Amino acid sequence: MTDGSTDESIREHRRNFEKIWWQNPERQNWASSSWWFFILFPEGEEGYGPKQLMFSIAARVGDHCLVNDRPTPGLDPNRPVSDDEDRFNVMTVGWAGDDEEVHDHVVNQPSEAVLSRNDQRIDAWTENEAGERRGSHLEALSDPLGLKMEVVGDDVEAEFEARGELDSTLTAPHHGLDVETPLGGVQVLAWRQMDFEGEFDLPGGTETLSGSAYFQRVCFDMPLFPWKWIWAIFPDGTAFSAMVPFIGPQLFRKGYKFFSSTRLERLTIPLRQTAFWQWGDGSRVDFDRVTIEPILDTGEHPDFDVRVENDNGDYVSFVASTYGHARNWLDRPILGGLAESHWSYNEFMFRMSGLAGRIDGEEIDSDSLGKCFGTLEYSTGIGL
Repeated sequence: MTDGSTDESIREHRRNFEKIWWQNPERQNWASSSWWFFILFPEGEEGYGPKQLMFSIAARVGDHCLVNDRPTPGLDPNRPVSDDEDRFNVMTVGWAGDDEEVHDHVVNQPSEAVLSRNDQRIDAWTENEAGERRGSHLEALSDPLGLKMEVVGDDVEAEFEARGELDSTLTAPHHGLDVETPLGGVQVLAWRQMDFEGEFDLPGGTETLSGSAYFQRVCFDMPLFPWKWIWAIFPDGTAFSAMVPFIGPQLFRKGYKFFSSTRLERLTIPLRQTAFWQWGDGSRVDFDRVTIEPILDTGEHPDFDVRVENDNGDYVSFVASTYGHARNWLDRPILGGLAESHWSYNEFMFRMSGLAGRIDGEEIDSDSLGKCFGTLEYSTGIGL
């Protein structure tokens, strides 16, 4: 299936770009959360890796919240909002790593954000006790369309631009998911493959980096539940993605740990299964059967066994061999403080190993496609 462009699809991509600057306050409720995040894959000698970076501006409803054990005021769903201004509390978070070391929480800064729909920007700045500016800023770019982000934390200063094209869902903002029900909903705007370049002052030194960027704006108007998600990219721009929301005993997990039994760790019920393989030229194959299973006892962090397939005989299988881990977590008191909900967002950096598959009758493997790097999210707990 070719991901062709039409005038209508280009107009729709522009409309989606405008939605980045709105978090649907009319939908928000007691369980709502919103976040805007980048995952950056700098180009290296082996492809888009092994270095990776993540920066996010995140908000959550609640009178009192702890993000990575740091107190932050929650978002008020009943706040006054105009088309020109939406003020709400956020946390700017981020990490940076490679196959030698991961610097977790290079920024972990609460602040009040100002989102301007008309100016297409988010400012989330504050001052620390020394009077130094901390937080983040996100704004729209044009010609070609893109985003500019600035992040300042105790261990990072970063400023970069990411741009895409409007001629396909791979390179333009589009709806990855849009569900609205009387009990709540989810809206995901994904900008899967952008070109980025910027300056990064990280714990390991100052670097000019460029490569591929993945961006999402997510509005989640229901309790946060577990999922497994993969984004992986090959040197020629070919991409693979898979998503499996699920329920299981991981709903009650607190902290970063795994069951001692592989069978128990894999005891999950998928709520939805989707995946796709998209060649660098834009042609795409979708899959409706997905398994992403942790492999325990492989080292400090688990690897993951991945397989997707469809009724046409297409399939992709590989092992996500992890080499780094970063984590953000959210705690919120519930039932008048008698209990506390916990949701943990684990991000694993990985190399793709043992790739095998068949796409439209063509056999695929690592020898023909080159080395592939990716990110795998394995979230646990429930954010009430």
